[in-house]
Amino acid sequence: MANATLCFSGFPRDEVTLIQEQFEQANRELETAWSLATEADAKVLVIDMDSMYGHMTWLKAHSGGKTTVGLSASERSETDYVLRRPVSVDGLKTLLQQLAGTTMDAAHEPAPQATVSNAGPSAEYLTAVTTARITAMPATMAHEPRVSDYLSSRALGGPAKLQLPGAPVLAFDPATQTYAGSASLKPLLPYVEAVIRESDVEAIDTAEFERIKASSGGAQPYMRLLWLCGLSIPNGELLPGYSPARKFMLTKWPQIEREFPKHFRLATVMMKGPALVRDLAELSGVAPAEVTAFINAGLLTGSVVVEGEPSAAGDVARAVALLARPRAG
Repeated sequence: MANATLCFSGFPRDEVTLIQEQFEQANRELETAWSLATEADAKVLVIDMDSMYGHMTWLKAHSGGKTTVGLSASERSETDYVLRRPVSVDGLKTLLQQLAGTTMDAAHEPAPQATVSNAGPSAEYLTAVTTARITAMPATMAHEPRVSDYLSSRALGGPAKLQLPGAPVLAFDPATQTYAGSASLKPLLPYVEAVIRESDVEAIDTAEFERIKASSGGAQPYMRLLWLCGLSIPNGELLPGYSPARKFMLTKWPQIEREFPKHFRLATVMMKGPALVRDLAELSGVAPAEVTAFINAGLLTGSVVVEGEPSAAGDVARAVALLARPRAG
């Protein structure tokens, strides 16, 4: 079996260790020449289709011409083969035999929970790829999924879009970490205030992203949308881990949006030195809740720091992680 290479993708560390041990045992018992490889080099990808990134991993592997195996508790998957959970050595032996195109020995017939199907993706699945939904949020997430969660580097495997009633379409390109849909921020408020379920997110191709970008004034960096997310944290609360008893300072002049005219006045005051939220509100004439919102946006994008802490460059992963931390209430 030339190029009989395989990779297990998207599994938690403890689970993948166990599965790889079972794979090695199955490989020895069959006396086959399968070997493990990196995701980029493997000819066969075994994907955890029950994970938060399973569908997008499959989408990339499928378009790259790899043979795909979906590990799932479900009996169906859009992958070429399906390996049922929980994994067993017999189930893996059956899989390796079918991948090699050999006849399965009746003595190695797997238990029902480890059956393998090589029926391949159905026509319905292949048709649905162009409007695939992104499985992005784990069930154990401590907060309801928001638009910021879809900006993490692994949440989207390619361009995608959202369309909420009464709001402009919002499209994302994870490769460039840009979005498109509105040149101004306030029309996008429905997106940062709403709970965004995986069923709300639709995969699109690069051509559609380019059309949306061209019709909406060009692409904007993710960091600009994250600034709006910071401004929209409810109840006048600071981001988790930050206290109104600490002093905040502006380390660099932020992009001042015309839609938020008070920000210029507030930024001017903050440039003078570290200050408490209540003092910034008094000196600028801006309500404390708005001062807090401005500080949150600055903390996310790197223009605001706590007194005594080093300056932080704007970083999407860091901002997404901060927004994902549970907040009181």
